[in-house]
Amino acid sequence: MKKEPLLGAGMSQPSAPYSMALRVQANEMLYIAGQGPTAGDGSIVGAGDIEAQVRQVFANIQSLLEAAGADFNNVVFMNMYVTDIRFRETITLVRNEILEPPFPAATMVQIGSLASTDWLVEIDAIAALD
Repeated sequence: MKKEPLLGAGMSQPSAPYSMALRVQANEMLYIAGQGPTAGDGSIVGAGDIEAQVRQVFANIQSLLEAAGADFNNVVFMNMYVTDIRFRETITLVRNEILEPPFPAATMVQIGSLASTDWLVEIDAIAALD
C-alpha cells in the first residue's frame, strides 16, 4: 500500500493528527462501522470519562484491524462523532499516541446523541489493505 498526504495550494497544515487528503494505492479495503466505548461483554467503559471512552474505542478499532491482518498504519480515513466538541483536545492527545504520519484523513463533528446516551464518542474508519 502506498499513501501520500496532500495539501492544496494556499492551505495550512492541519492543527491535529490528520491529513487534509490522502492519496492511497491499495488492492483491498476494510470498512469499520462506528465503534463505541464498549467492552467485550457489552458493558460501557468509562461512563462520563472521555479519555477512557476514546481509548476503548481505539482498542475496539485495533481489534478489528488485527482481525484483518492490519494495524493503524492501514487506516486512511476516520469519522469521529462527539457529544461535546470540547473533547477534541483529549481525543487529539490519544490519537497522537496511537497514529503515525502520514495521518489518515479525518472529520470530527459534534452531534446531539449517539447509539447509547452514555457514549461520549463514536469513531468509524476505513483501512486500505495489501
